[in-house]
Amino acid sequence: MKFGQQLREALFPDWKFYYVDYPGLKRFLYEHVGKGYTADDEAEFVKLLDGELDKINDFQQTKSGEMNRRIEYCEKQVALITANKATDNAKRAQLNIIEREIDTVISEVYELAKFTRINFTAFIKIVKKHDKNAPFILKHVFNQHLNSRPFFKENFDELLLELSRLYNIVRNGGVDTDQGKDPQSGNGQNFVRQTTKYWVHPENVMELKLYILKYLPVLIYRTKGSDKPPNPAITSIYFDNENLDLYEGRIEKSEGAEAIRLRWYGDMDNNDIFIERKTHHEDWTGEKSVKERFSVKEKNVNDYLAGSFTLDSKIERLREEGKKSEQDLNDMDALSKEVLNSVRTKRLVP
Repeated sequence: MKFGQQLREALFPDWKFYYVDYPGLKRFLYEHVGKGYTADDEAEFVKLLDGELDKINDFQQTKSGEMNRRIEYCEKQVALITANKATDNAKRAQLNIIEREIDTVISEVYELAKFTRINFTAFIKIVKKHDKNAPFILKHVFNQHLNSRPFFKENFDELLLELSRLYNIVRNGGVDTDQGKDPQSGNGQNFVRQTTKYWVHPENVMELKLYILKYLPVLIYRTKGSDKPPNPAITSIYFDNENLDLYEGRIEKSEGAEAIRLRWYGDMDNNDIFIERKTHHEDWTGEKSVKERFSVKEKNVNDYLAGSFTLDSKIERLREEGKKSEQDLNDMDALSKEVLNSVRTKRLVP
């Protein structure tokens, strides 16, 4: 499918006047190239391109601000509804109205993400056509213009988090069931696991996120003591050797195949690093695949991997505090030694 047709099919009708005038830019380019493209033509083309860039950037910033204000309005309305003395049925009816408004915002967030993606692609395409047909190279200069109006760098995560939290409150009758909860609290160090993974086309990721958050709240990791917005990121660093033995074992699903990784949640400055081992077991063994883990402070990770740091003091402290059973403490100690042994004997590196 040619890009011009793709752009036409992606248009959100209510916003059709705010998309890149890709056909107009292409028409200008080909008409003037056919007559002999001059420096004046180049200046005019750059002026047209900058005008389109301003239009896209301004519209996106306006819509982002509008969506944030609509979310804030919904939050205030939910607070008023839950504080009033109406009957439960009356409150539920009012919350249903708010839920429909949230649905509308969700639809527009999806359209705005799609708007951002298709317009960024349009700029890249038209500049590529220009550099191929005109006697001037515009790519590097235009990249500077693009970076001064970085609409394509818009991060929708904060909007997603707010929508997810708001949806969860409305669904629970105006009660924020996640307030004050630590997503890591209550998690043990051993998990019997069975997962199903799906491949999602990058163009459908935002749509899928918005669909899921209506039924399953986004898990939010907030660094203790941080005043930064909550970060839903999960960062993993996997270990393997130059023969990729761990990778091949996982791909082949060999009995006892293991994966070893460092993982942390939220911001990059999170000090709590989980060291995890996932072990695959075949059905015929009668055992379930399991994930085991223990945490280490970020400053101690390298020393642990070098063998100069142990969990002895941490285990003793947990024993004195009575926060773990003796079996859990013994398992933690054994796991830390087994992981380090694998790193050494299999020559594993990040």
